[in-house]
Amino acid sequence: MGFIANFKAKRAAKRAQSVYESALLEWERENKVLTQALEIFTAAQSGQQPDDQSLVQKKGELVLWTGQGIYHVAGRTPSTYSGGSQGFSIPLVAGIRYRVGSFKGSMTPGEEMQMDKDQGFVKLTNQRLIFAGPIATTEWAFAKILSTFSNPERTDFIIGVSNRQKSSGLRFSPEDGYTFAHLFAMGLYYYENGIPATIKAIQDELNEGATDKPKLELPPTP
Repeated sequence: MGFIANFKAKRAAKRAQSVYESALLEWERENKVLTQALEIFTAAQSGQQPDDQSLVQKKGELVLWTGQGIYHVAGRTPSTYSGGSQGFSIPLVAGIRYRVGSFKGSMTPGEEMQMDKDQGFVKLTNQRLIFAGPIATTEWAFAKILSTFSNPERTDFIIGVSNRQKSSGLRFSPEDGYTFAHLFAMGLYYYENGIPATIKAIQDELNEGATDKPKLELPPTP
Protein backbone atom coordinates (compact mmCIF):
# COMPACT_ATOMS: atom_id res chain seq x y z
CA MET A 1 0.00 0.00 0.00
CA GLY A 2 1.42 3.35 -1.00
CA PHE A 3 1.77 6.33 1.33
CA ILE A 4 -1.28 8.17 -0.06
CA ALA A 5 -3.49 5.08 0.06
CA ASN A 6 -2.35 4.31 3.59
CA PHE A 7 -3.12 7.88 4.69
CA LYS A 8 -6.61 7.73 3.16
CA ALA A 9 -7.33 4.36 4.80
CA LYS A 10 -6.34 5.66 8.24
CA ARG A 11 -8.46 8.76 7.80
CA ALA A 12 -11.47 6.68 6.72
CA ALA A 13 -11.02 4.37 9.72
CA LYS A 14 -10.81 7.35 12.08
CA ARG A 15 -13.98 8.81 10.58
CA ALA A 16 -15.79 5.47 10.97
CA GLN A 17 -14.66 5.24 14.60
CA SER A 18 -15.99 8.73 15.32
CA VAL A 19 -19.37 7.94 13.76
CA TYR A 20 -19.58 4.71 15.74
CA GLU A 21 -18.75 6.37 19.06
CA SER A 22 -21.34 9.11 18.49
CA ALA A 23 -24.05 6.59 17.58
CA LEU A 24 -23.15 4.37 20.55
CA LEU A 25 -23.36 7.32 22.95
CA GLU A 26 -26.83 8.20 21.66
CA TRP A 27 -27.93 4.56 21.92
CA GLU A 28 -26.69 4.32 25.50
CA ARG A 29 -28.47 7.55 26.49
CA GLU A 30 -31.72 6.28 25.00
CA ASN A 31 -31.37 2.91 26.66
CA LYS A 32 -30.62 4.48 30.05
CA VAL A 33 -33.72 6.70 29.96
CA LEU A 34 -35.96 3.83 28.85
CA THR A 35 -34.60 1.56 31.59
CA GLN A 36 -35.16 4.29 34.17
CA ALA A 37 -38.72 4.79 32.93
CA LEU A 38 -39.42 1.05 33.04
CA GLU A 39 -38.32 0.94 36.68
CA ILE A 40 -40.55 3.90 37.56
CA PHE A 41 -43.69 2.51 35.93
CA THR A 42 -43.08 -1.05 37.10
CA ALA A 43 -42.79 0.20 40.68
CA ALA A 44 -46.00 2.18 40.22
CA GLN A 45 -47.80 -0.89 38.93
CA SER A 46 -46.85 -2.80 42.09
CA GLY A 47 -48.17 0.03 44.27
CA GLN A 48 -44.81 1.57 45.15
CA GLN A 49 -45.50 5.28 44.91
CA PRO A 50 -43.15 7.16 47.25
CA ASP A 51 -44.44 10.49 48.55
CA ASP A 52 -42.71 13.68 47.48
CA GLN A 53 -42.48 15.86 50.59
CA SER A 54 -42.12 19.03 48.50
CA LEU A 55 -45.34 18.44 46.55
CA VAL A 56 -48.95 18.11 47.65
CA GLN A 57 -49.81 15.10 45.51
CA LYS A 58 -53.28 14.41 44.21
CA LYS A 59 -54.92 11.02 44.58
CA GLY A 60 -53.10 8.48 42.44
CA GLU A 61 -50.44 11.00 41.43
CA LEU A 62 -46.92 9.66 40.85
CA VAL A 63 -43.84 11.89 40.56
CA LEU A 64 -41.88 10.66 37.53
CA TRP A 65 -39.05 13.18 37.42
CA THR A 66 -37.67 16.24 39.23
CA GLY A 67 -35.22 18.72 37.75
CA GLN A 68 -34.50 22.39 37.21
CA GLY A 69 -35.64 24.61 34.38
CA ILE A 70 -36.43 28.13 33.20
CA TYR A 71 -40.09 29.10 32.93
CA HIS A 72 -41.08 31.33 29.99
CA VAL A 73 -44.39 32.72 28.76
CA ALA A 74 -45.57 34.55 25.64
CA GLY A 75 -45.08 38.30 25.96
CA ARG A 76 -44.29 41.41 23.95
CA THR A 77 -41.15 43.53 23.85
CA PRO A 78 -41.54 47.32 24.43
CA SER A 79 -43.17 49.34 21.63
CA THR A 80 -41.05 51.81 19.66
CA TYR A 81 -41.94 55.22 18.20
CA SER A 82 -40.54 56.58 14.95
CA GLY A 83 -41.16 60.00 13.45
CA GLY A 84 -40.35 63.69 13.91
CA SER A 85 -41.77 66.90 15.37
CA GLN A 86 -42.85 70.25 13.95
CA GLY A 87 -44.45 73.39 15.31
CA PHE A 88 -44.99 77.13 15.17
CA SER A 89 -44.88 80.02 17.65
CA ILE A 90 -47.59 82.48 18.67
CA PRO A 91 -46.71 86.03 19.85
CA LEU A 92 -48.19 86.75 23.28
CA VAL A 93 -46.73 90.11 24.36
CA ALA A 94 -43.78 92.16 23.24
CA GLY A 95 -40.71 89.89 22.98
CA ILE A 96 -42.50 86.78 24.26
CA ARG A 97 -43.74 84.03 22.03
CA TYR A 98 -45.42 80.70 22.87
CA ARG A 99 -44.34 77.69 20.83
CA VAL A 100 -46.92 75.07 19.85
CA GLY A 101 -45.48 71.75 18.77
CA SER A 102 -46.82 68.56 17.25
CA PHE A 103 -45.45 65.10 16.56
CA LYS A 104 -45.86 63.14 13.37
CA GLY A 105 -44.89 59.51 13.28
CA SER A 106 -46.01 55.98 14.06
CA MET A 107 -45.94 53.56 16.98
CA THR A 108 -44.53 50.10 16.25
CA PRO A 109 -45.79 47.39 18.63
CA GLY A 110 -43.18 45.22 20.29
CA GLU A 111 -42.40 41.76 18.97
CA GLU A 112 -44.34 38.83 20.42
CA MET A 113 -42.04 36.14 21.77
CA GLN A 114 -41.46 33.75 24.65
CA MET A 115 -39.95 35.71 27.55
CA ASP A 116 -38.09 34.21 30.52
CA LYS A 117 -39.88 34.77 33.83
CA ASP A 118 -38.23 32.62 36.49
CA GLN A 119 -35.90 29.73 37.23
CA GLY A 120 -36.81 26.95 39.63
CA PHE A 121 -37.82 23.33 40.18
CA VAL A 122 -39.77 21.28 37.65
CA LYS A 123 -41.78 18.21 38.59
CA LEU A 124 -43.30 15.82 36.09
CA THR A 125 -46.06 13.53 37.33
CA ASN A 126 -48.48 11.16 35.65
CA GLN A 127 -51.15 13.89 35.81
CA ARG A 128 -49.44 17.24 35.32
CA LEU A 129 -46.27 19.23 34.80
CA ILE A 130 -45.37 21.67 37.57
CA PHE A 131 -42.97 24.62 37.85
CA ALA A 132 -42.17 26.30 41.16
CA GLY A 133 -39.75 29.21 41.46
CA PRO A 134 -39.18 32.16 43.78
CA ILE A 135 -41.26 34.47 41.55
CA ALA A 136 -43.66 32.30 39.55
CA THR A 137 -45.52 29.05 40.12
CA THR A 138 -47.62 27.31 37.50
CA GLU A 139 -48.79 23.92 36.29
CA TRP A 140 -49.92 22.30 33.05
CA ALA A 141 -52.60 19.67 33.69
CA PHE A 142 -52.48 16.83 31.15
CA ALA A 143 -56.27 17.02 30.82
CA LYS A 144 -55.99 20.59 29.47
CA ILE A 145 -52.98 20.28 27.15
CA LEU A 146 -53.82 21.21 23.56
CA SER A 147 -50.39 21.25 21.93
CA THR A 148 -46.70 20.74 22.68
CA PHE A 149 -43.66 21.86 20.71
CA SER A 150 -39.91 21.56 21.22
CA ASN A 151 -36.77 22.67 19.45
CA PRO A 152 -34.66 20.06 17.60
CA GLU A 153 -32.23 19.84 20.54
CA ARG A 154 -35.14 18.99 22.88
CA THR A 155 -34.09 21.59 25.43
CA ASP A 156 -36.93 24.11 24.98
CA PHE A 157 -40.62 23.22 25.20
CA ILE A 158 -43.73 25.33 24.51
CA ILE A 159 -47.06 24.05 25.81
CA GLY A 160 -50.55 25.28 24.97
CA VAL A 161 -53.40 24.60 27.38
CA SER A 162 -57.14 25.22 27.16
CA ASN A 163 -57.39 27.29 30.35
CA ARG A 164 -54.79 29.93 29.30
CA GLN A 165 -54.70 32.11 26.19
CA LYS A 166 -50.93 32.59 26.20
CA SER A 167 -48.64 29.68 25.52
CA SER A 168 -45.84 29.05 27.98
CA GLY A 169 -43.12 26.50 28.54
CA LEU A 170 -39.82 25.41 30.01
CA ARG A 171 -36.17 25.39 28.98
CA PHE A 172 -33.64 22.87 30.28
CA SER A 173 -29.96 22.03 30.08
CA PRO A 174 -29.11 19.58 27.26
CA GLU A 175 -28.87 16.61 29.66
CA ASP A 176 -32.06 17.38 31.59
CA GLY A 177 -33.89 18.26 28.38
CA TYR A 178 -33.09 14.86 26.86
CA THR A 179 -34.41 12.99 29.90
CA PHE A 180 -37.44 15.23 30.30
CA ALA A 181 -38.46 14.87 26.64
CA HIS A 182 -38.66 11.09 26.94
CA LEU A 183 -40.39 10.97 30.32
CA PHE A 184 -42.83 13.72 29.35
CA ALA A 185 -43.93 11.71 26.32
CA MET A 186 -44.26 8.58 28.45
CA GLY A 187 -46.17 10.48 31.13
CA LEU A 188 -48.71 11.65 28.54
CA TYR A 189 -48.94 8.11 27.16
CA TYR A 190 -49.49 6.78 30.68
CA TYR A 191 -52.22 9.35 31.30
CA GLU A 192 -54.09 8.31 28.16
CA ASN A 193 -53.47 4.53 28.13
CA GLY A 194 -52.67 3.44 31.70
CA ILE A 195 -49.68 1.69 33.29
CA PRO A 196 -49.82 -1.78 31.62
CA ALA A 197 -49.86 -0.30 28.11
CA THR A 198 -47.05 2.10 29.01
CA ILE A 199 -44.86 -0.67 30.41
CA LYS A 200 -45.42 -2.77 27.28
CA ALA A 201 -44.54 0.20 25.04
CA ILE A 202 -41.30 0.78 26.94
CA GLN A 203 -40.39 -2.93 26.84
CA ASP A 204 -41.03 -2.99 23.10
CA GLU A 205 -38.72 0.01 22.64
CA LEU A 206 -35.99 -1.67 24.70
CA ASN A 207 -36.32 -4.93 22.75
CA GLU A 208 -36.18 -3.11 19.45
CA GLY A 209 -33.22 -1.06 20.63
CA ALA A 210 -31.30 -4.18 21.62
CA THR A 211 -31.22 -5.23 17.97
CA ASP A 212 -30.24 -1.74 16.81
CA LYS A 213 -27.10 -1.35 18.91
CA PRO A 214 -24.50 0.40 16.73
CA LYS A 215 -21.60 -1.65 15.40
CA LEU A 216 -18.22 -0.45 14.27
CA GLU A 217 -17.96 -0.82 10.52
CA LEU A 218 -14.45 -0.14 9.27
CA PRO A 219 -13.92 0.52 5.56
CA PRO A 220 -12.24 -2.29 3.60
CA THR A 221 -8.49 -2.09 3.39
CA PRO A 222 -7.33 -1.31 -0.18
